[in-house]
Amino acid sequence: MAFNRFRPTGHFIAPHSWSNDPCGAVYVPETKEYLVCYQWNPGTSDGGNCAWGMARSKDLVIWEDCAPAIRNGPSYDSLGVFSGSIVSRLIDGERVLFLFYTSVSALPIHWSKPYIWGCESQSVAVSTDFGRSWHRSHDNPLLSMPPKGEATTGWRDPFVSQWSSLSTLLGVGQETSYMMIASGERGRGPQLHLYKSHDLCNWDYLSVLLDVKRGSKISKNSRLRFGNNFECASFFSAGQMNYILLGVEEDEDSLRHNYHYTLWLSGTLRLEDGKPRFDISGHGLADHGISYAPHIFRDSKDRLIQLGWADEAAKKHVVKGQGWAGCLAHPRELFEVSKPIVPGTAMDAPEWTLHKSSGRMTTLGIRPAPQVAHLRRQSSLSSLKAFVGIRATTCEVEATFFNLSGTEKFVFNVFESPGSVEVTKLVFDLGNGRITVDRSQSSLSKLGADTPDSGCFRLLPGEDLSVKFFLDVSLVEIYANDRFALTSRVYPSLDTSRFASYDLGAFDERNVQFECWEDLKVAWPARRSGRGVLEEPRSIADLKSQGERIHVKTLTMHTVDSVE
Repeated sequence: MAFNRFRPTGHFIAPHSWSNDPCGAVYVPETKEYLVCYQWNPGTSDGGNCAWGMARSKDLVIWEDCAPAIRNGPSYDSLGVFSGSIVSRLIDGERVLFLFYTSVSALPIHWSKPYIWGCESQSVAVSTDFGRSWHRSHDNPLLSMPPKGEATTGWRDPFVSQWSSLSTLLGVGQETSYMMIASGERGRGPQLHLYKSHDLCNWDYLSVLLDVKRGSKISKNSRLRFGNNFECASFFSAGQMNYILLGVEEDEDSLRHNYHYTLWLSGTLRLEDGKPRFDISGHGLADHGISYAPHIFRDSKDRLIQLGWADEAAKKHVVKGQGWAGCLAHPRELFEVSKPIVPGTAMDAPEWTLHKSSGRMTTLGIRPAPQVAHLRRQSSLSSLKAFVGIRATTCEVEATFFNLSGTEKFVFNVFESPGSVEVTKLVFDLGNGRITVDRSQSSLSKLGADTPDSGCFRLLPGEDLSVKFFLDVSLVEIYANDRFALTSRVYPSLDTSRFASYDLGAFDERNVQFECWEDLKVAWPARRSGRGVLEEPRSIADLKSQGERIHVKTLTMHTVDSVE
């Protein structure tokens, strides 16, 4: 009972135990499968990492467990195989997957603690059988020491990809690969270090692409500040702009969940003394709630997909008792939103970048990946009145509100018990420009956090409000107008807290277009049927034996070098 009580059924989640960052994802065209890896600490619900857990899917929503891709090794990665990325290349007509990761040989590692020399290095494992087996390079670690030495606050999570904009700026071939490593310098602030390679094996240092002062405001009109260290950074281009996506670690006086948040930056690349730098022109939160450790990859249609870790917000005894912790939010599509400039509207809004020459303004678009719609099991309910009749712990809602004055306040009550003694309120407050998950009455027994998850959101003049939200047992995700996302966790203590209602105030319901899908599909049917289930290990040795049941094909990096 405790194991399933708050366990999401329609999301990506480890079979048991602690899990956190999505740390490697790739589409393999030969098998028409997605592989997604995640940080996993099997055998305990306590935080930690000793493996890259892995699963495969044909559609990004229905999953099947695989043996772990890698796990702690004997020397340079004996204490951790931290986050990274997977790169896919055709070499002499054969598919080769490169799994880049941070190898850890000493702990603890945190921006607030003295840096242990040599604790983090960057390494690679390779697969030539579409991810069914992996083998570490004999040349590991590929990068041994951070550029800032003992002044480093962190140097991890290698993201590797080609970047057309940067190759054009540098005047090098488009096949050039770049590695971005999130970092920070003690006494100065967070940094992003950039490397380049022509063979994915030998890496040359390029520059500090982004170097910011600790605690500084991101822009003049921003409420956000840079923290102490960066994590899980990646780069991409969309439309007219270049973007960086990253995790920001803050001080312990931060009011955010676990003292961190997920940030996106838009900007331009330039050369300074021949070295690339990134100039920020716009920024915003990729998630206004608890989603963290962003990871990006391309799907089968070349759409840019982002994954993120949805941590627990329950009390420690609840997490310990359920035997697992953490899952991933639904996959999201990132793209550029472009609109005509509205005079005076976006001048002080840091998320919008004005392009006066074209008369347009742009921002980063965020919405559920189209694959998420595959979780719908049946036809939708198409009226607000029908929403009051649902009795499900999983559902998806789409609603568009027309003819707005801009001062309205709409509330959807979910996970509601009879008499509303327990209720979670999803509040869309247009007058105050906020979207909030009000958790103050979510749990009579106070099993989880009761503070709100909330974010700023303002409509443009004449714009309709279009919202989507998902409920999955304890997980809430909200999206608005293709540019707002918020992830939250709630823990109702009553089994009867599965009702729903709404309050639109005096707003005319005829100006609402509404659809709801309840009882969504299960994301892990093989687990429920008993097929392909990874047994719960009693120890790290058990985890190792699970992986060794699968034949491992030996591949040396010398072989890869010779054909690259």
